[in-house]
Amino acid sequence: MGLKVEENILKLEPCIPSEWKEYSIRYKYGTSIYNIRVTNANGKTMGVEKLMLNGEVVKDKEVRLEDNGEIYNVEVEI
Repeated sequence: MGLKVEENILKLEPCIPSEWKEYSIRYKYGTSIYNIRVTNANGKTMGVEKLMLNGEVVKDKEVRLEDNGEIYNVEVEI
């Protein structure tokens, strides 16, 4: 699925079958929830084309995890 956490940084590096069009992960970090949705419209097997956090593009394609009781929505296009 490609979910990695290193020193409160969430990294997504999907490596999936090309026929998978979408999958979701719900990740809890302390009191916060990260709803992660990975879409694969072009039948790729790996790589991240775009990552968004709560509707905003994240240029470095990494998410700093916060333990603040909030709910975060992460969208990943491969």
